[in-house]
Amino acid sequence: MDEGNSTASGDDDLSRLLDVLPLPVLVARDQQEWRLLYANAAARRYFGLSDGIVDQPLLPLLGDVDRHALEAALAESELTEIRVACQGVAGKPPFEALPGRATWQQQEACQLTLVPLTESSRSASEPFYKQMFNTNPAIKMLIDPVDGRIVDANAAAVSFYGYSLNALKQLKITDINCQSSAEVRASMARAKTCQQLFFEFRHRLANGEVRDVRVYSGPVHFQSREYLHSIVVDVTDEKRYCAQLEGYNDLFHDLPVGIYRHTAGPKGRFTAANPAMLRIFEADSRQALFAAPITSLYECPRQIHEFMDDLAQDGAVIRRPLRLRTLKGRSIHAEVTAYRKTAVDGSIDYSGIVEDVTARHAAQANQDRLTHLLDASPDIVSIVDADQRVVYLNKAGREQLGVLPEALSEALIAAHPLWARRLIQEKGIPYAIEHGHWYAETAVLGCDGEVPVSQLIITRRDESGKVESIATIMRDISQAKRYQAELEYHAGHDPLTGAFNRNRFIDLLGRERQEVRRDGRPLSLVMFDIDHFKRVNDTFGHSVGDMVLAKLVRTCHALLREVDVLARWGGEEFMLLLPGTPLAGAATLAERLRRAVEEEDFAPAPCITSSFGVAELDPDETDTQCYKRLDEALYRAKANGRNQVCLAEPLNDSVERRQVQ
Repeated sequence: MDEGNSTASGDDDLSRLLDVLPLPVLVARDQQEWRLLYANAAARRYFGLSDGIVDQPLLPLLGDVDRHALEAALAESELTEIRVACQGVAGKPPFEALPGRATWQQQEACQLTLVPLTESSRSASEPFYKQMFNTNPAIKMLIDPVDGRIVDANAAAVSFYGYSLNALKQLKITDINCQSSAEVRASMARAKTCQQLFFEFRHRLANGEVRDVRVYSGPVHFQSREYLHSIVVDVTDEKRYCAQLEGYNDLFHDLPVGIYRHTAGPKGRFTAANPAMLRIFEADSRQALFAAPITSLYECPRQIHEFMDDLAQDGAVIRRPLRLRTLKGRSIHAEVTAYRKTAVDGSIDYSGIVEDVTARHAAQANQDRLTHLLDASPDIVSIVDADQRVVYLNKAGREQLGVLPEALSEALIAAHPLWARRLIQEKGIPYAIEHGHWYAETAVLGCDGEVPVSQLIITRRDESGKVESIATIMRDISQAKRYQAELEYHAGHDPLTGAFNRNRFIDLLGRERQEVRRDGRPLSLVMFDIDHFKRVNDTFGHSVGDMVLAKLVRTCHALLREVDVLARWGGEEFMLLLPGTPLAGAATLAERLRRAVEEEDFAPAPCITSSFGVAELDPDETDTQCYKRLDEALYRAKANGRNQVCLAEPLNDSVERRQVQ
């Protein structure tokens, strides 16, 4: 189309001509949301359009991938020789879009001719995409490197992340990557330019769980667009396994799996190896193993190149099955884990684990060393096999518990008090079987009764997932419990008298008030002090005064219930908390206490008396209001001659009197 066809009558003639063409042809406004000006009959049939298509946007007619590819092509200033391969709409064949500039109805426009792709052209792209992306069991995603949108994802990705495909395609990669947006964009830029193809991230699933993943990402060209093709590998369990290796390095030194470090290059040599490495490779000495070239230990040269290439590209290889050869020439099967590390000076070395799966029983020597280590531990260590038989109890366990019965149920009876046995059987072992471990404070039976212990139960499973053994580690925490009890006692008690201190009293009062609000039972307080206590200190000295305070507390405790709380409020002043006691009962108790103090012998001090203020706590009054009423009652007892009990005024009367004053 050219400018000679831009008149209305010319457009009508041209539209009649285009309508009879078998190829779909569409005309859209240039850059104005690409709204349709015209679609011939073939185009209307292909997209299912009605006759009234004017001003309908073009791009929404296409799928996501086709839309982005075509939009990018239309944005080019020159449309000559541009061909855009499209998947097509659902149920219709794919096509190749040929865009071109045109003038329609006296305005700039774009003409789009759709050429159906042949079966041969389809076989070159679509089946490859479906087989290598959609049906592959690996977790795969197609990412737009410009804005990080998830353009497509396969079924494995949908299953792993827990989103529907449509929901996943509404997200950006930054929505699931726990790194900052800037860090993710930087990683995508490196992947796009092939500067880095291997990444380690943490991805958040739809249920909120965060998983460690290893991502292999690189650029791919699809339908004239560049995307990042990302393969995601869940390595959460592997990360946890590596963390355990680092945390228990000393213990792993004696494990039957080989742990090693060696230098890089064709002449690489071991620089560190645990004893298991010597056994696995039948080396007579550490020097002999270190002198052997690493390449000489591989059975197949092709495996060397594949293994080292993957290690160089990915930075890690996890449990790769390999055929290896010992220094004596014997062929063995092994599973090898390796990590590539770069030092500050730029040198590269490799470290990892070699597990000999040819002769696992050869680990017995190392198991003996592990037994020696456990026997040297002060903690009680026991192991139960899959048949619930006690197969091991270390030296500390034998000294504390004696020889246990073989059956687990009988061993629990012999080792633990009833409450601890029930906790272990009903919660501990089931939880450890389900989650791998369980930790709690329990107790064992000792010569002098119960001994508190911290107990860790760990389950081990075999390759089929069945529980192979249950290990228990118990540490005596009786000394720590005593220290804790002493600290708690000193934190809440007066060191001179043994009564509760003021802070502890306030805490207990708060708890009792909560009970009062729930069940409505009465609660009373008594405030009292020693009459003329200053004279005692001035006349006989503070040592006698301290004796009077301590003896007064013992005298009062003899008349109190177990639930009653006596606290030293300050100096010679004391406070009583009486749960479930109304005002009359509190007054009666106060009078008994007054008489007991008066009759007590505090020699060398003369007759000691005390004055009391008594109040029943109103549910609606604050602690401060009650203290005020008690203080006023105690003041009246002092003003009226001391050595007596005075009841506090009711809450309303006390408030009204203060307001009048």
